[in-house]
Amino acid sequence: MKIHRFIGDFNLTGKEVDITDPENIKQIKAVLRMEVGDELILSDGIGAEARVKIIEISKSKMVCEVLETKKTEESDKTVSLYLAILKKENFELAVQKAVECGVAQIIPVITERTVKVGLNMERLEKIIKEASEQSGRSILPKLFETMNFVEALEHGKENQEKVIFHLVDTEYLPEKNASSVSIFVGPEGGFNESEVNLAKESGYTVASLGTLTLRGETAAIVATYRAVQGI
Repeated sequence: MKIHRFIGDFNLTGKEVDITDPENIKQIKAVLRMEVGDELILSDGIGAEARVKIIEISKSKMVCEVLETKKTEESDKTVSLYLAILKKENFELAVQKAVECGVAQIIPVITERTVKVGLNMERLEKIIKEASEQSGRSILPKLFETMNFVEALEHGKENQEKVIFHLVDTEYLPEKNASSVSIFVGPEGGFNESEVNLAKESGYTVASLGTLTLRGETAAIVATYRAVQGI
């Protein structure tokens, strides 16, 4: 039986832990219809998690007994996705699936062909949290404030592997021993040539994800999965 996972600002160091977030309480009580005696996994979002049992339920709080705690680790490879801002629903889908694929950092980027620049960061944080819970992650990926293209290149250039995806003949082959990776995925219409050239001058490899033309959100998902898995 699946044990439901919740990520939040939990203190997991004692014998008991309180759940006070109204959204979590609503999900546990009204949606999942959990009761005293049921078990959950609680994570603090930075690597600690605990298996707990509900021992008390009130309107504003749940008290849980800590049954078992452990430190969790994710992939040794840190993948940062620099994603050009897409249409709202497409960008949100890309963020959700990138989290499920194991991305560590997400950086929204404004490029020459970006049409809409406004993002609901609070909603994106919620999507990241829910996708992390759904996929069994204990460490929340970090969402950065929006950067322009030049800022993003500078931000990502210290990573061991640096790739900007574009329609070229050279297909992406992940570096097997790279522990940190920056991947740039463009907007609808892709990066323009001046952006690609600037990335090359900054030490980025220009590569494709194959011969087919992918939508921005599809490219983000495929690129993230391949970078994380090294395939």
